[in-house]
Amino acid sequence: MRWDSPDDSYGVCYFATNDHIAFAETMLRDLELDIVSAGDLALRSLASVEVLEPIHLVHLSGRDLRAVGATAAVVHGSYDVTWAWSAALHHHPQAVDGIHYRSRHDDSGFAVALFDRARDKVGPADSAVLTATHFAPVLARWLDRYGLGLVT
Repeated sequence: MRWDSPDDSYGVCYFATNDHIAFAETMLRDLELDIVSAGDLALRSLASVEVLEPIHLVHLSGRDLRAVGATAAVVHGSYDVTWAWSAALHHHPQAVDGIHYRSRHDDSGFAVALFDRARDKVGPADSAVLTATHFAPVLARWLDRYGLGLVT
């Protein structure tokens, strides 16, 4: 994915800072999509994590772009570009834990690419099956936000 290791020398786990951003990053990759199937949703859940220790991220948005010598083109560039940046940031002497960046599929929010070296800094907090009855109001809010229909 976007910030993966170009040579598989480290792992990356992806998070979103808002539930609708997680939905967008996962489900809205197809720009032609106008209907989501309950079957596709049944394969997924929304997981929350608890931050157990401080996480040090490189912020690739706004004024922080200039500080690292980048533009927004880096964040939204080809995988070859983002993989190279990921490797450079992962191997930097400051040993940052990951990258904080604007979501590609809804740039009103942010996502985090967490390097595997920070795996012990987060732990599971909660999860919800997207098709669970009690989760319907949240799912409805997402579908409305992105103008999507639902088919069973």
